[in-house]
Order: sequence, then C-alpha cells, then structure tokens
Amino acid sequence: MQEKPFSGTALTSRVVRVFISSTFRDMQVEREELVKQVFPELRRRCRERQVELVEVDLRWGVTEEQANRGQVLPICLVEIERCRPYFIGLLGERYGWVPDAIPQELIDQEPWLKEHLHHSVTELEILHGVLNNPDMAQRSYFYFRDRAYLDTLPPEQRGDFLSEAPDAQAKLARLKDRIRQSGLPLKEDYPDPRTVGQWILTDLWEAIDQAFPAEEVPDPLAREAAEHEAFALSRAKVYIGRPEYFERLDSYVAGEDKPLVLLGESGVGKSALLANWVRRHRERHPEDLVFLHFLGSTPQSADYVALLHRLISELKARTGDPEDVPVQPDKLREALPLWLAKASAWAGREGRRVILVLDALNQLEDKDNAPDLGWLAEYFPPQVRVVLSTLPERPLTALEKRGWPTFTVAPLDPEEMRRAIPEYLGIYRKTLDAPLVEAIVAAPQAANPLYLKALLEELRVFGIFEELKNRVRHYLAAPDPPALYNLILERLEGDYERDRPGLAGEALSLIWAARRGLTESELLEIMGTEDGPLPRAFWSPLFLALEESLVSRSGLMNFFHDYLRQAVQERYLLAPEAQQAAHLRLAAYFEKRKVDERKADELPWQLHQAQAWEGLRSCLTDLDLFAFLIPEARRYELLGYWLALKKQGHDPVAAYQEALQRYQAQAPGEADLAARIHQVALFFDIRAAYPEALALYQQALALREGVVGPDHPDVALSLNNLAALYHAQGRFLEAEPLHLRSLNIREKVFGPDHPDVAQSLNNLAALYHAQGRFLEAEPLYQRSLAIMEKVLGPEHRNVASSLNNLAEFYRAQGRFPEAEPLYNRSLAIAEKMLGPEHPDVAQSLNNLGVLYGAQGRFPEAEPLHLRSLRIREKVLGPDHPEVAQSLNNLGALYAAQGRFPEAEPLHLRSLHIREKVFGPDNPDVASSLSALAGLYEAQGRFPEAEPLHLRSLHIREKVFGPDNPDVAVS
Repeated sequence: MQEKPFSGTALTSRVVRVFISSTFRDMQVEREELVKQVFPELRRRCRERQVELVEVDLRWGVTEEQANRGQVLPICLVEIERCRPYFIGLLGERYGWVPDAIPQELIDQEPWLKEHLHHSVTELEILHGVLNNPDMAQRSYFYFRDRAYLDTLPPEQRGDFLSEAPDAQAKLARLKDRIRQSGLPLKEDYPDPRTVGQWILTDLWEAIDQAFPAEEVPDPLAREAAEHEAFALSRAKVYIGRPEYFERLDSYVAGEDKPLVLLGESGVGKSALLANWVRRHRERHPEDLVFLHFLGSTPQSADYVALLHRLISELKARTGDPEDVPVQPDKLREALPLWLAKASAWAGREGRRVILVLDALNQLEDKDNAPDLGWLAEYFPPQVRVVLSTLPERPLTALEKRGWPTFTVAPLDPEEMRRAIPEYLGIYRKTLDAPLVEAIVAAPQAANPLYLKALLEELRVFGIFEELKNRVRHYLAAPDPPALYNLILERLEGDYERDRPGLAGEALSLIWAARRGLTESELLEIMGTEDGPLPRAFWSPLFLALEESLVSRSGLMNFFHDYLRQAVQERYLLAPEAQQAAHLRLAAYFEKRKVDERKADELPWQLHQAQAWEGLRSCLTDLDLFAFLIPEARRYELLGYWLALKKQGHDPVAAYQEALQRYQAQAPGEADLAARIHQVALFFDIRAAYPEALALYQQALALREGVVGPDHPDVALSLNNLAALYHAQGRFLEAEPLHLRSLNIREKVFGPDHPDVAQSLNNLAALYHAQGRFLEAEPLYQRSLAIMEKVLGPEHRNVASSLNNLAEFYRAQGRFPEAEPLYNRSLAIAEKMLGPEHPDVAQSLNNLGVLYGAQGRFPEAEPLHLRSLRIREKVLGPDHPEVAQSLNNLGALYAAQGRFPEAEPLHLRSLHIREKVFGPDNPDVASSLSALAGLYEAQGRFPEAEPLHLRSLHIREKVFGPDNPDVAVS
C-alpha cells in the first residue's frame, strides 16, 4: 500500500483557499471588513468563473482554552499547507501571542520549529507559509498598517495595538525587515481597515483572474470530467496492488467484447481498483479513449441523463464528429448506440480503443427506471470495451439478465493486511507492534479495505501509546463499517465539541441533508449567527480530522462513503422530525440567496424532502428560479415536484398564471418578459394545458417580434410552437400561415438545405396530411427527406425518421406498395446505425407491423409487434408510453383476428401505463379508452364500452375543445 501520483488527465483544482495571518487583538476591525465586505465580493466574482473561494482565518473566534491546549499552531500549519499558494499577512505594531511551548510531536514533524521556540504564532505562520517557501512569492501578499492609525483610536484602546514588550517590538521589526528584503508583494502604511480591504480585493482578484482567466472558464463537460478525475485521484492515493485483478482487466480490454461487470461487497475496493487500473492503462496506452465515470462522485453523476450527455459529448469531442448532442432524455437514449458506432469506427481507423468505465451503478438516481438500465445499450461495437461495477441491487438484476461476464473483488487476505497496515501507517511515520497487527488481521471485518483504512486513520491520530491496545480492542468491537463509523463519531464529539457543543453532529447532519453536499463557506454561514459565519477556529480542527472521510465534488463537501452517511443518520437523524428539521434549515438558508444554479438545485429539493408544500409552491412560482428549472435538464424534476404538489391540492396552471401577473407588475424589460411567458407556455404545453399555453405562446410571439424583429429564428420557433398547438386543437386554418411563415424565416436565415428547414417542411406536410390535402403534403415530405439525405447522408437516423414520415403518409392513403420499401429502408438504417435493440428500431418494427396488419398479413405483423414490444420493455422500462403504444397495436392486431381474450389484457395494461405516466386527463389516455371500448363493442359488451367512450369524449373535449376532429371521432 503506497501513495502514487495519478497520471490521468491533468487537473486544475477550481477551489482557492486563502490563509489570513495576523495578530489578534489589534486586527479585529480588519477581519470584520474582510469577512463582511471583501470576501463576499470575491466569492461572487469567483463563482462567475466556476471557482469556489474559501478564506481561512483561524484567529477569528479562537478561544483561550484552545490556545492553552496547544491546538492553534498545529492546525495553522496544516491549514497553510492546504491553502498554498495563497497567503495574506497583516501586520501592525503588535508582535502577537507567543506559545509557552510547542508540542514535541509537532517539532518532530516540522524540525525547523526548533530554531523558533520563542516566536509568535503569527511569525511562525509567515515563516512556514511564505519565507521558508520561495515558491509562494506569486500568490502571497503583505500589508503593514500606518502607525498613525493609532492616533485615531480612543486612548483606552491603544494598548491593544502596541507591542507587548520591548523584545516583542524588536522581533516584529526584524520580521518586517525580512519581509521587505524578500521581494514579496508588500504594501505599507495603509491608513484604515477599509483601505486595506480594497487593496486585498484588488490584489487577490488580480491573482485569481490570472490563474482562472475568463476566456478559460471550463464548460460543464470539462468541469465534470475534471471532477471524476479528482475523485479517481482520491481513490488512487493508497491502494493495495493486486496483479491478478489488473491482468483480468487487461485481458478483457485486449480480447473480449461483452461488457465486464465487477462485483464485491461495499467498501471492498472496486472504485480504487478501477482508478488505479485506469491510471496504469493510460500510462501504457495513451492513445486510447478512456471515459471514466464514478456514479455518486459529483453532483450530477448519478443522473443517467447527465451521464449519457457527458459520454456522448466526450465521444463527439474526441472523434471530431460535427453532429449536435441531443438534450432530451429519450433522444439521448436513442442516440447512444449511434455514437458508440461512430466512436468504434473512429477507433478502428486510428488504431485505438474506446474504454468506458462506469463505477457504482447501484448509485443511479431512481428516475425513469434508470436502475433497471434500460438506458444502457445492450450491443457495443467491436472497438468499444465497457467495464461496470455495482452492488447486488436492481442494476445487478438487470445485468444478470444480459448474461455479461463478471468477476468479484474479494476482501483482503491476511498477507495483504500484514503488508497494508505498516505501509499505510508508515506514510505518517507511525508503527504498530506485531501483536496489535495480528489482532487486526484476525478480525474478519478488518478484511474490508474501507473498514481497515478507517480503523488505521483512527489509530494514527490516537496519542496515548500506553492505551493503544485498549483502543484497538475498542474499535474492533464494531462488527461492520457503519458500527465503526459510529464509534468514530463518538470520538469526534469528545475531541471537538468542548468549545462548541454539538459541533460534529450539527455539521455532519447538514452535510447529510444537503442534496449534493455543501461548500465550506455555505456550511459556516448556516452554522453561524447574525454576527457572521461560524468562526473557523471551531471548524478547522474538526474539518481536518474529517478530511479523509469527506470528498470534494465541484467544491461541495460530501461523505466519502455511504457507510458514513448511514452512521450519521442513525446517530443524529433517526427521527423523521430531525430529518425534516435539517432539510428546513437548509431551505431557509438557500431561500435567502440570490437565484443561481445552486439555489435552483437545492431549494426546491429541500422543501420537497421536508414536505413543506406551501414553501415549495412559492419556490416553483418564482419565475426567476423557474427559468433554471424549465430547461430539459431539470424539466422532469420540475414535473415531479408539481405531481407531489397536485396531490396536496395545488393547481400548477393557476399558480403560474398568478406568478406571471406578479412578474408583469414588476415592469420587467420586454425581452425578459417574453422569455418568462414563453417558458410558462412551454410548461403548460408539456402538461397538455393547451388553451392556456396557446394564449401565452401568442403573447410571447408578439413580444419577440417587437424585440428581435420579425425574421429571427426565435420568432420562427415561437411560430412553430403556436402552430403545433393549433394543429393539436384541429384549428388547421390558423396553424397553416404560422407554419408557412416559420418555414419562410428559416429558409431566409439558414438557406434552403438546412435541417431546421426540413423540420418546418415536415410540420407543414403533417398539417396538410391531417386535412386530407395529400397532393400538397406529399412534395413537402419528399423535400424534407431529400434535405436530410443531402445534409446528413443516406444512413443517418434523421433520414430514417423522414422515411418513416413519408411511409406513414402513404399507408394512411392505402398506398401500401409505396410505403413498405420506405419502412424497410428505415428499419435497415436504424438496425445498422443503432443496433438491433434500439427504440428507433422498435418504432420501425411497429410501423411495419401496422402496415402488414392493415393488409391482413397477420402472420407477418405479429412477430414485428412482439419484437417491438420486447425492445421497448427492455430498453425503456415496463411503464414507458412507447410500451403502451406497442401494447395497443398488438391488442388491435389480436382484435382484428377475433383473439379477444389475448387483446383485452394488453389494452388494459396500455391504459394503466398512460394513466400512471400522464394522469387521468390526457389525449393518450383517451386513445386507450377508445381502443378498449372498441374491443368491448366487438364482443357485444356494450354496458362496459359506453362509460369508456363517454370518458374518452370528456377528456378530448376538455383538452382540445368541442370542435376538434378527435372529439368527432369519440
């Protein structure tokens, strides 16, 4: 077990920690200026650069008892190391506190202290932080106060601003001279605290601006990749090398094609194995594309949509493919096989391999049935290798059905433990006697690497050698990692709550309650008072003790392992009331913040977790916050919040209409108002609140025309959305001129052969088709197809979609011979580009099956519908709307053959899925009701059919209005 540098993608931490060194009594006003004015402004600027700023001032709030216990200096030195290379030194006329003694253990760690036994803590900080380390010169700043400032103070206060004694004055003079001679950045004679605050703001921002220039702010893809690499580094620091495991992974990558699944109990070291194997593989094969994704390691990493978006974006970046990455979840799932095929072809041409490493699938967020892995491709092309890991939960059940090969990471054997214990403690110059080593080796639970590491961490900080045997026995009484962490929490309470009772439990409870973790600044602000954040003098000792148990994800502190989270919950948050209180406390904090991504991510989630329904409604109808929630990445989360609120009697349509009235009363600019109206209209559209959406789309269109002009792509988008709603309502005459105008704008802006033009042509053709204007629709469908083929090539998925549209048009007219080859060609493209088990393939199979059914070719149609259903259930999950479509079509096929007993359960299941997904008043639900009613009619079961027809009619009248063609059908 040894430390090794991680040699993967170069990383630049986007966390700036600044150490502030000063004397105590005479610098309190300066600290106040920094805490309340300077650092909040710096933090605001840093967040615009995707940088998290943390200031470390250990003089703020330090207690006399802490100083007497000798805790201050060791913590200062460690914090200085963590803050390198940022250091601020403030000096006046006071030399500062000189400790009576320096602990021998600290002198052993820092031998230079022997030469400075009677120096102030302030001077020792400056020596350790800067003067003994010339590399600090570019990010260290010193400020000397003008002695004349003392003349502005009341006489009774001046004593706190002067040197403690003549020898202290001489030491201070020598220290200042050494700083002057060092050539380090120095500004002298600041007249007052406000002035030095402005100097520090200017100097620090200049340094940060140079380190993180505006033009180099990483995009979300780069930030996410860096966080995964940082997580890998945390797992690669200390690892017991197991050559046979590396050889198994090497063998798989060199030869096998099916994905390889790593198994093993929690804490056994699967993540560490993958991190270290990737490090070694990159050293040996730098030409390979290795995509590394640790689920649970970053705020977005457990979201399958974010995972797919990141993966496809990485493939696009490495292969140089010009095609856009989709954003909608369904489109991402559908696009994955295509991008894997592209990556495989690129790797084959370049003589490389594409290796995808997905660790901890069991941590997937349970949305869209993601843990059942319907989003994960079943077929991987020749140059792509996939390594997965999981615990025995839903993902493993899904993987077992696929029959992919596995191998198990076993706990440590005794020899590995005997090697690991001294190597790990040796990093910290600590040892254990042989009997104690053997006692640990003999404990079965210590064979779990996570348990062993946590145990050794505890032993290395235990200072009473004579009690070490009892301490080992104490910890080994814990039968598993959660029980061990509970003992560790008990120890932390005893060590770090003397000066601030409840500190450990309070801090860890807040981290537990956070959705994705908290920054240090957020945590200290929440735990502080009206006078300011919690003094770092309380927090830093606990934080340093917890450092190995926490992980930073995009600057957010979270638990290194779920075992610690479990222990925190069981010790501090077992009661539901305690959990709710923690969530409400975080909600209250984020409620006060300005609207940004952090607030949008945490506030509604906290309110939902706390079941604070009125607060959640108020939060979601804040239109500035709503703007962060309506984009595709958060849209399904927003719908989920409203689903919960609707169960409590809250109507989203009325709520947003009221919100828009409040927003308009604030007299915002027309561009902002148009954007908010369009966003609310889109939300209504998604929820099938068509009349309300229509009115808002019209209003947004009028505003946009006034702001950006009549021929802007945004206007074309508004026209398209408005026309689509008219079409859905059967208001064809009103839809047509909007589609024509949208088409005209896009042709004018983009030229005649652009995919957006093809989309407008297809929309206009569909409108004509719905009106029976077949002669006008057909050339538009054909031109749309021709543009797609010309721009994207003959075997693109969008070409397959255009082929399907034209084939559907032919089928609806009974032109079956013309439709069939188009369906077949669409199916062939989808199978070739996307693999045999893709939703696009299922759609093509479904359409071809409907065509055969319409011709009475039932034996040919049935296997197509069955295969389409099987693909959709497997890939999309059993409760997906496309599964409902397949069930309906297969049921209709059976009904057409008089196979009523087989058809009925299919139609019932289709209805159940649609009601579950869309709610009771949705057009798709009306379609399922009509299909089931028709089945009952065919059997003469009229009393059962009638209420279904009536309910279908009621839904369509409610959603579309009384004069819609679908209402006539009902």
